[in-house]
Amino acid sequence: MKILNVYRSAPDATTKKLVEIVSEGREASSFDLNVDAPDYSNLVDMIFAADQTICWW
Repeated sequence: MKILNVYRSAPDATTKKLVEIVSEGREASSFDLNVDAPDYSNLVDMIFAADQTICWW
């Protein structure tokens, strides 16, 4: 199962631990929205390629 983690802000230690837990045993990728110019086209492709997407605030 593929999981995509989307970060709205830089992850803190708690978020990193939760991501580690939910991603265990899965193929995980991530996308950062907290950059100057996020590649939204790539994000859409990544969402459709993933079985599950989690947005972290």
